[in-house]
Amino acid sequence: MLGHPEVFGPPAMVRDTLGCAGITAAAAVLLGARLSWLPAFGYVSAVYLGSAGARGSAAAVWAWPVQPGAQPGAWAAALGAFAVGGALYAVRGARAGGPRG
Repeated sequence: MLGHPEVFGPPAMVRDTLGCAGITAAAAVLLGARLSWLPAFGYVSAVYLGSAGARGSAAAVWAWPVQPGAQPGAWAAALGAFAVGGALYAVRGARAGGPRG
Protein backbone atom coordinates (compact mmCIF):
# COMPACT_ATOMS: atom_id res chain seq x y z
CA MET A 1 0.00 0.00 0.00
CA LEU A 2 1.24 3.47 -0.89
CA GLY A 3 3.17 5.16 1.87
CA HIS A 4 3.83 2.10 4.03
CA PRO A 5 7.44 1.94 5.24
CA GLU A 6 7.81 -1.76 4.50
CA VAL A 7 7.22 -1.03 0.79
CA PHE A 8 8.24 2.63 0.38
CA GLY A 9 10.73 3.02 3.23
CA PRO A 10 14.48 3.65 3.34
CA PRO A 11 15.38 1.74 0.14
CA ALA A 12 13.04 3.91 -1.94
CA MET A 13 14.33 7.06 -0.25
CA VAL A 14 17.96 6.15 -0.97
CA ARG A 15 17.12 5.30 -4.59
CA ASP A 16 15.16 8.51 -5.11
CA THR A 17 17.89 10.61 -3.52
CA LEU A 18 20.53 9.09 -5.79
CA GLY A 19 18.38 9.56 -8.91
CA CYS A 20 17.53 13.16 -8.05
CA ALA A 21 21.18 13.92 -7.28
CA GLY A 22 22.09 12.68 -10.76
CA ILE A 23 19.40 14.78 -12.41
CA THR A 24 20.51 17.81 -10.40
CA ALA A 25 24.18 17.27 -11.31
CA ALA A 26 23.34 17.04 -15.01
CA ALA A 27 21.15 20.13 -14.75
CA ALA A 28 23.99 22.06 -13.10
CA VAL A 29 26.09 21.38 -16.19
CA LEU A 30 23.32 22.48 -18.55
CA LEU A 31 21.56 25.26 -16.61
CA GLY A 32 24.01 26.34 -13.94
CA ALA A 33 24.02 25.75 -10.21
CA ARG A 34 21.27 28.25 -9.37
CA LEU A 35 18.59 26.45 -11.40
CA SER A 36 19.92 22.91 -11.09
CA TRP A 37 17.14 21.92 -8.67
CA LEU A 38 14.36 22.76 -11.12
CA PRO A 39 14.45 19.73 -13.48
CA ALA A 40 14.50 17.22 -10.61
CA PHE A 41 11.62 19.00 -8.88
CA GLY A 42 9.63 19.23 -12.11
CA TYR A 43 10.23 15.60 -13.07
CA VAL A 44 9.37 14.13 -9.68
CA SER A 45 6.27 16.34 -9.43
CA ALA A 46 5.09 15.35 -12.91
CA VAL A 47 5.66 11.65 -12.24
CA TYR A 48 3.86 11.85 -8.90
CA LEU A 49 0.86 13.55 -10.50
CA GLY A 50 0.80 11.53 -13.72
CA SER A 51 1.67 7.97 -12.78
CA ALA A 52 -1.41 6.92 -10.83
CA GLY A 53 -2.58 4.38 -13.41
CA ALA A 54 0.82 3.44 -14.82
CA ARG A 55 1.49 -0.29 -14.99
CA GLY A 56 4.08 -2.54 -16.59
CA SER A 57 7.85 -2.76 -16.79
CA ALA A 58 8.22 0.54 -18.68
CA ALA A 59 6.46 2.38 -15.86
CA ALA A 60 9.06 1.07 -13.43
CA VAL A 61 11.70 2.90 -15.46
CA TRP A 62 10.10 6.26 -16.22
CA ALA A 63 8.17 6.44 -12.93
CA TRP A 64 11.08 5.37 -10.72
CA PRO A 65 10.46 8.01 -8.02
CA VAL A 66 7.09 6.49 -7.06
CA GLN A 67 7.96 2.78 -7.33
CA PRO A 68 8.34 0.41 -4.36
CA GLY A 69 11.81 0.27 -2.85
CA ALA A 70 12.77 -3.13 -4.24
CA GLN A 71 11.71 -2.48 -7.86
CA PRO A 72 14.75 -3.43 -10.03
CA GLY A 73 13.76 -1.26 -13.01
CA ALA A 74 13.40 1.77 -10.77
CA TRP A 75 16.82 1.15 -9.25
CA ALA A 76 18.37 0.80 -12.71
CA ALA A 77 16.86 4.09 -13.87
CA ALA A 78 17.84 5.98 -10.72
CA LEU A 79 21.39 4.61 -10.69
CA GLY A 80 21.69 5.37 -14.41
CA ALA A 81 20.65 8.98 -13.78
CA PHE A 82 23.13 9.19 -10.90
CA ALA A 83 25.99 7.75 -12.97
CA VAL A 84 25.34 9.91 -16.04
CA GLY A 85 24.76 13.08 -14.04
CA GLY A 86 27.79 12.46 -11.82
CA ALA A 87 30.07 11.72 -14.77
CA LEU A 88 28.84 14.74 -16.71
CA TYR A 89 29.38 16.98 -13.71
CA ALA A 90 32.83 15.50 -13.04
CA VAL A 91 33.90 16.14 -16.63
CA ARG A 92 32.28 19.52 -17.28
CA GLY A 93 31.48 21.06 -13.88
CA ALA A 94 28.65 23.49 -13.30
CA ARG A 95 27.84 25.97 -16.02
CA ALA A 96 29.50 29.28 -15.25
CA GLY A 97 27.24 32.15 -14.31
CA GLY A 98 23.93 30.30 -14.49
CA PRO A 99 21.42 30.77 -17.29
CA ARG A 100 22.11 34.48 -17.81
CA GLY A 101 25.86 34.45 -17.71
